[in-house]
Amino acid sequence: MKSKNGILAGLKSLPKYLNSTTISSGIIAGIFGWATALILYANGTSCGWSTEETISWIFACWVFGPVIGLFLSLKYHLPIPGAWSISGAAIVVSGAAAGYTLPQMCVGFLLSGILVLLLGVTGLISKVMRFLPMPIVMGMTAGCLFKFVTNDVGYLYDWVTDLSGDNGKYLAIGLLAVIAFLVMTRLRSKFKALPPILVALVVVIVGVFTMGLYDTSALAGLRFMGPKFMGYDFRNIGGVFVSISLPLTLLVIGAENAQATGVLQSQGYTPPVKAMTIMSGIGGMVTSMFGGHNANIAGPMTAITASRESGEDLNARYAAGVVCCIFCSIIGFFASIVVPFLNTMPINLIYLVAGLAMIGVILSSLQDAFKGRKFQMSAFFAFFVALAQKSFFGIGSAFWALLVGVIVAALLETKDFKELIAGEKNKGVQ
Repeated sequence: MKSKNGILAGLKSLPKYLNSTTISSGIIAGIFGWATALILYANGTSCGWSTEETISWIFACWVFGPVIGLFLSLKYHLPIPGAWSISGAAIVVSGAAAGYTLPQMCVGFLLSGILVLLLGVTGLISKVMRFLPMPIVMGMTAGCLFKFVTNDVGYLYDWVTDLSGDNGKYLAIGLLAVIAFLVMTRLRSKFKALPPILVALVVVIVGVFTMGLYDTSALAGLRFMGPKFMGYDFRNIGGVFVSISLPLTLLVIGAENAQATGVLQSQGYTPPVKAMTIMSGIGGMVTSMFGGHNANIAGPMTAITASRESGEDLNARYAAGVVCCIFCSIIGFFASIVVPFLNTMPINLIYLVAGLAMIGVILSSLQDAFKGRKFQMSAFFAFFVALAQKSFFGIGSAFWALLVGVIVAALLETKDFKELIAGEKNKGVQ
């Protein structure tokens, strides 16, 4: 199915396609997105950012991402939700571990947006990705995020071995959250509108307030806040470029947008790859001003809204994408309410739930890294270099993981590497 053009035409026909099926599918995709917002919060606090900076980050990603998705969905009459890169958040953590300040990282986000825009305008996407096997990218992603899950084990261990103070209550709430997550994962087919991570978060919230573990001082002066202009610090621009801009660009092009493109093609659509890339570049440039690492096409949410869950009519499914974008933007707009509310709760319990939220991302990354026989060694090296979370010469582990992975692939997996390059040369750029 070829994509149609015209925002006005998309708006005009939208009421015809808004029904219980497309609306529910869009909301389900939005709820999935809402659950991952906890990852942004956990990463922001682990980076040592202030509440205002974390609010601005969430606002930028969760407002501007859906805006580009809304534009594309209406213009091309296709379900193309926009959000932000979950894997890209790992690069932000890597940059913070390397000692970069948020204004310095904003320069990296800006440069990444410019790179994505140029790749879209010039059509050089496939040429750049030719030399970077996707298993290496996914290995790096899993390695950067892995500590959040291993930290969960550490929290539970600390609470079990020391039940003094409120630790016994933390342990009870934490175990109930894990059990709820596992049970809802088992029953996912019966409760599609209830993501397991959302249920786990509700368990934590109810437990915290029932046991009186909340800190209301975090709500002092609660008010609506929009995004904050962060400014750009161009010091260490070289290190920022290689440790943040390059890996983030490769993730946007090679993982997030590529996943959405593949999903749309599998459903019989002809996705506007060039427009998707250009809008992701513009989105990345805009979000960088407010601390957001990028705004791109949301692969998992595209998979939900483009599937049969949105109905049998391919022409109608773009309505689900529109609903999803509107639904997701709400959490971004009210980030100044969401973040202080989360601050009232014990941070380790929030980190525990965030770790559970990242299990799916890590699993899919590991599966994509090691599902085939090709590039397993290079993906393995990329995974463990990223897992170490060490920076060299002021450059974060995400870059070194990609570099080491490519070198290992070129030296030890020469046949696979040559086949990848030769195969990409035969592909056209859409």
